[in-house]
Amino acid sequence: MARRPRVLAVVAGFVLAATAGLPADAHPFGAPQTATIAGTAGVPEVTWRFGATDDIAYLAVQVGALPPDRMTLDGVVLYESGDEKALARSEAYADYVLDHIRIEGCDGSVEPGEDLVADGTTVTFDCPSPTSSTKVEIDMLTDLHPAYQTLASGPNGQKAAYAGNARSHGWTLDESRAAATGLSALLQLGGTLGVIGLAGAGGWWLLRRRRQAEASASAS
Repeated sequence: MARRPRVLAVVAGFVLAATAGLPADAHPFGAPQTATIAGTAGVPEVTWRFGATDDIAYLAVQVGALPPDRMTLDGVVLYESGDEKALARSEAYADYVLDHIRIEGCDGSVEPGEDLVADGTTVTFDCPSPTSSTKVEIDMLTDLHPAYQTLASGPNGQKAAYAGNARSHGWTLDESRAAATGLSALLQLGGTLGVIGLAGAGGWWLLRRRRQAEASASAS
C-alpha cells in the first residue's frame, strides 16, 4: 500500500516539471478563441475574437497596454472594465496581432474594434499573387500557453481548428472581388441597355402606327 503515495508523488513531479514556467493566470482551457475568414483570395480578411475577458487583461499587461502592477504577486491579472479599450488603442497590440495572424507573401493591416469581445480584431491582407487556396496562419495567445486554440469558420461552411502544431489551414476564397463586381456591373449595364432598347423599339412602333393612321385618314 505504501507504493501508491510514491507513485502519486512521481506523477505530481512530472506535472510540475511540465507546467513550470507557464503563466499561472493563462486560461487556455476555457472558452476557445474564434476567427472568421472572409474576403477574397486577393484581399482576405480575418476577424479574431477573445474567448474570455481575463485573457484580454493578461495580454494587455504583456504588451504594455496596462501597467505591470495590475499583475498580482502570484501572476494573476484580473479583468476590469475598460481593459479592452486600452488594448485596442495599443500599437503594441496591433504589432502582436500581425505577428500571430499571417498569410505568407501578403501585407496585413489591423483594425481592432473598441469592444474586443463583441467586435474582435480584423486583419485585412493585400495579396499581390492570390491563389485558389489561401493559407492563413493563426497562433494567437500560444506564447502565453501552448494549449490555447482558435476555432475558425469561413465561406460555404468551411471550418478549421488552430490548435497545437496545426497553426496553418487553407481556405477557399473567391478569386477576385473586382472580377465579381465587374461582372455584376456588366449585367446591370446590359439590363439597362436592354430596357432602353425596348423603350426605343416601342416608341418607333407607336410612331409608325400613328403615321399609318394619318395616311389612311388623308386618303379617305
